[in-house]
Amino acid sequence: MLGKLTFSQRRVHTVGVGVLLSAVMLWATPVFAQELRHVAEVLKITSLGPPNFGPVSAVIPVCSATTGGPGCTFFTASASGIGKIVEGDDAGTRFTFTNETTALFRFQTPSGAHDASGAPTGFCFPQFGPEHWVFQDGSTIDLNRQGSRCCAASSCSGLAGPAVTHISTIITGGTGGFAGLKGGGERATSLPGAIVEEQVWELPSVP
Repeated sequence: MLGKLTFSQRRVHTVGVGVLLSAVMLWATPVFAQELRHVAEVLKITSLGPPNFGPVSAVIPVCSATTGGPGCTFFTASASGIGKIVEGDDAGTRFTFTNETTALFRFQTPSGAHDASGAPTGFCFPQFGPEHWVFQDGSTIDLNRQGSRCCAASSCSGLAGPAVTHISTIITGGTGGFAGLKGGGERATSLPGAIVEEQVWELPSVP
C-alpha cells in the first residue's frame, strides 16, 4: 500500500503514526502528582536539657557555658517529647520527637509588658533549630523551625517566667510512609505547656 503513495503522502503517513504512538505512550505513562493534606498535631515536651551558653569567654564580659553571664549572646538547648496527629488522613497517629533550639537573646525586642513609666519589662528574641519525628512504624519526618519566644508575664528576668513562642516550620525530609514529603506550617507553644501546630503536607501520589 505504501508503495503506491507519493513521497509527500508517505511523509504525512509516517508523521501521523509517530504522533499516535507518542499519544499512546503518554497515556500509558503514570503521571506523578502531589497530594495536598491539611494536618494538625499536638506535641508535649517531656524532657528539656540544660542550656549551653556562648560564646564562652573568661574575660569581661564573662560568659560561662553552664551558667551564662553578661558576655553571652546565645544559648542552645535540646528537648524531647511526644506528639499526636489530631486532624487529617493520619489522625490518631502518634510519634516521638527530639529537637535542638538556638536562641539569640542579644537581639531582643519588647514583648509589650512595661512598667509605670512605659519602659519595657518583657522581651522577645529569635530562635531556630532542627526537629526529628519518629512514628510507631519507623517512618520519620525532619523539620526546621524558626520564630520567636516572648515573655508572657508582666515582667520576666532572663529565661525565667512563662513564655510563648510563634514558630514557622518547613519539612526538610521524610522516610518510610513519609518519603518525599514536603510542606510546612505554623505552631504556637505555651511554656511550660503544650504545642499545637497546623501544617500543609505535599505527598507524592500515583493515580
